[in-house]
Amino acid sequence: MASVQKSIIRQIFDGAPKGSINLALGEPVFDKPEWFYSLINHDVINDFSYSPTAGTEDARKAIVTINNYPGTADNVCIVCGAQEGLAASIGGVKLYWEGKKNELLIPSPYFLTYPTLGKMLGMETRTYPIPPFCKGNITESIEESIHEKTALVLLNTPANPSGLMMTEEDIQQAEAVCEKYGTFLLVDEVYRFFGNRENPISHDWKSLRESTILVSSLTKCFGLPGLRLGWAFTRHSVIQQIFAAHQAMVSIAPTISQLIVSQFPHYDYHQWIVDNQEKVFENREIITNELKKNNLEYVLPGGAFYILLKIPEDVLLTMDEMDIAFFLKDNFGILVVPGKAFGDYSKGFMRLSYGGDASTFAEGVYRIRQGFQAILQKGSSHE
Repeated sequence: MASVQKSIIRQIFDGAPKGSINLALGEPVFDKPEWFYSLINHDVINDFSYSPTAGTEDARKAIVTINNYPGTADNVCIVCGAQEGLAASIGGVKLYWEGKKNELLIPSPYFLTYPTLGKMLGMETRTYPIPPFCKGNITESIEESIHEKTALVLLNTPANPSGLMMTEEDIQQAEAVCEKYGTFLLVDEVYRFFGNRENPISHDWKSLRESTILVSSLTKCFGLPGLRLGWAFTRHSVIQQIFAAHQAMVSIAPTISQLIVSQFPHYDYHQWIVDNQEKVFENREIITNELKKNNLEYVLPGGAFYILLKIPEDVLLTMDEMDIAFFLKDNFGILVVPGKAFGDYSKGFMRLSYGGDASTFAEGVYRIRQGFQAILQKGSSHE
């Protein structure tokens, strides 16, 4: 476990020079409706006792309603954000298999805590490449890697950091492959509501196999990371082991946050999501236009609010990408995340987050280009 350290994102973020432009942290900045603030009052926040382990029934019902899940409150475990939802779900699957299966299969490029969670929970963790970093589609990639000892396949759509967005058919095919091998499928869908203009919500759950587990939170879709309110949903009996893992990790999710979310169905939460979607779609258009203006290559995202910027080859020949990120931070006040933080397939790229203030994008992309030019000049001066 000595290899498990503070994430690269936090290393980049911590100690940033004053006036830095932050394109590193995946924190959305959304306006909040007045009705949300009206919930913070004595009538709503009136219970500071322990909630049931799985969460209050009202909060679990609200999660089913908000997400239009094909199930009931009994299929939901309220957790402390999607991070704990992933940990509790992986831990629950491990408890369920009791050593019969112990392999975790994660996508690459991956959200950087996936392999850390695997290590912490004692899972044998392997990766499978996702488009555009693999041949064929994502289902074919999973099928090439899965086997009888695979306990759980993790899917992230829309994906962080690549922005890959799977279709309904893609997800159904992945479910079928997992079912064939007797393997659970865990869908990390925290960016589900941030598809694209053609498909604003990336996928629905009109069909859902029993062995599929869904994890999400209020953090991204509503821009409420501080509430630490997430959930795991499944119609499989493994929900009981997820309850047990959740209880062992944190006991309960914040009661105050549960009281707040339980009120959402009484208000127009749907319009709030639509407003947030529109901001993300506009931000995506702004940042891709700025990258084009500056002649910088990138992987076109289908969803989420991240984009992988291709580091020019001559820049990579001059400086390692990790050093490039810190060079940009220290000398140009621009925060980005090196692609290698997300696995081997995204080496040579940098992840930019565009969930924040779009007014900084033009200057931020300009600083990146200026930084690349400075690196090349620095290299030529040493020749």
